[in-house]
Amino acid sequence: MSESKNCLIDVLKLIDNLQKCSLQEENYDNSCSKPFLGGSSNIFVYNTRPVTFFLCDNTQLTLTYYVNNVANTSNVFRIENVNDSCITVRLLVTNPDGTFSSTTETALINIDCICAIKCLSDISLDL
Repeated sequence: MSESKNCLIDVLKLIDNLQKCSLQEENYDNSCSKPFLGGSSNIFVYNTRPVTFFLCDNTQLTLTYYVNNVANTSNVFRIENVNDSCITVRLLVTNPDGTFSSTTETALINIDCICAIKCLSDISLDL
């Protein structure tokens, strides 16, 4: 595995662990590798760092899911599990007010298909 893929796996594993532990600290920055979820003045516990993925052709990964036989798409995900070659993600819905909701849909993504990750602001989701 290339060094860049190791870098991606390391960040994905960090995010996965943070979400599972829901850690909170006082000092923070806004990078993907920030060592906790939320900010310094958390009013409630954050449990998700939403991410988007970019493929090696520089397009954003978008997945289709169905609700009542109607196709919908999502390009925002919650990391559910990481191993050395695959990521299990939960698809998130972007609400009209810019917040996110969790779906029951998950997907398995091969890490070799991912070239970049964009982290969004930490949130609290009903899971």
